[in-house]
Amino acid sequence: MKTKFYDHQGEHLIVYFAGWGTPLDAVAHLILPTNHNLLVCYDYQDLKLDFDFSTYQQIRVVAWSMGIWVAERVLQGITLQSATAVNGTGLPCDDSFGIPYAIFKGTLENLTENTRSKFERRICGDKVSFERYQQFSVRPFNEIHQELTALFAMIQKDKRADLIHWTNAWISSRDKIFMPANQHQYWASRCAVQEIEGEHYVFSRFTHWSALWNY
Repeated sequence: MKTKFYDHQGEHLIVYFAGWGTPLDAVAHLILPTNHNLLVCYDYQDLKLDFDFSTYQQIRVVAWSMGIWVAERVLQGITLQSATAVNGTGLPCDDSFGIPYAIFKGTLENLTENTRSKFERRICGDKVSFERYQQFSVRPFNEIHQELTALFAMIQKDKRADLIHWTNAWISSRDKIFMPANQHQYWASRCAVQEIEGEHYVFSRFTHWSALWNY
């Protein structure tokens, strides 16, 4: 995977796991708490993360969509102050708890520049949000195609869940990627669940990172 590190000489760390194919700018507007660094993880063509977590007093995780599945595999054994899941589950390719298998497979098999654009429109919901989303730095099509190919293969082989403890989950009421009903079914017995009015891309409704775990 790729990472981008924002070093503010902080004693604490926020680790953000992006959704598949999503731009880093999607969370760039969120204000960091004082004394925090930020590590952004994305492009999951592999699950290698070379980072020294041992120097931090507190580590908080925020994972969006496919990032939830990735975070569970990368952060096993690391003490977390909190772990927040946003619009996804630990079983991302699942008829009952994630994206139905046929839809996931179809998205990969039919992925073109055009269908990518349609997917991003579905992430955003309305025209205004989509136009704003399009202002973000676009990741190369070839890269996100390879990322989804790798994710699909890895997820089929590894269906373990609950590899880390999640403290809370946000579920958008109009999510068109991960059906809200499937998310509720997955998280109900696992952690505190907060439903929010919005679409799959819901970070535009927040101004501060801390609002994701303080609510």
